[in-house]
Amino acid sequence: MKRTVLLLLSVGISVLAMAQAGKSDSQKAAAMLKQMTLEEKVGQMTQVTLAVFAKGGWANQDGELDPALLKKAVVDYKVGSMLNTTAHALSVDTWVKMITQIQDETKNTRLKIPILYGLDGMHGQTYTLGSTLFPQNLPMGATRNPELVKAMAKVAAKELRASGVRWNFAPVLDIGRQPLWSRFPETYGEDVFIVKTMGAAAIKSYEEDGLRNPTAVASCMKHYLGYSASRTGKDRTPIYLPEIELREYYLPQFRKR
Repeated sequence: MKRTVLLLLSVGISVLAMAQAGKSDSQKAAAMLKQMTLEEKVGQMTQVTLAVFAKGGWANQDGELDPALLKKAVVDYKVGSMLNTTAHALSVDTWVKMITQIQDETKNTRLKIPILYGLDGMHGQTYTLGSTLFPQNLPMGATRNPELVKAMAKVAAKELRASGVRWNFAPVLDIGRQPLWSRFPETYGEDVFIVKTMGAAAIKSYEEDGLRNPTAVASCMKHYLGYSASRTGKDRTPIYLPEIELREYYLPQFRKR
């Protein structure tokens, strides 16, 4: 738990550049971690979706937030991260306004730790109106062109940042070996070399400029090892995966990063 909380705090501090002269982000995160109560640590490891505090829940179309529900999540439950949108894409201005409102609420907490907000920009920032939509990972993998993946990731990173978001829930490093899996197109395919090559290219492109520049986002290697090996093809269902297969086909792309 300590390492996970330290990582979340380190990213959060980097995101809003909470500068203290002579100290690294890791040092600041470690110092803050020592001050935290168990309840605050649990809160930092808790992630909720936008529908939890948006007016109208999943039906929300305009990004309007319920102040009372937002306060409950941030101040009362000390939630550390939030993600995604409701059933509708939002404009750039709406995203910026909403993210600002969320971060302003953190000023009412004891430690004032900023919220990590993430979006699934796996093939472009598809949750912002007017953004660039690229092909899913499967056809990108079929190009055998890491430079094309890098170029796509650069555009997605810039459009995420323009929306006020600095954490991208991408790339998908699941390998596509179960053709019945409902999320197969999110993978770069069934070949380990292609998946790890394309995945590493995307991560580097997302992050290489650094979070203090408006052209980079923090990436997220997803999902859990073996997540795509669903026995039935249905999402989020049990798998049967021998260790030798796990190490040969599902681990290398995560290790590559």
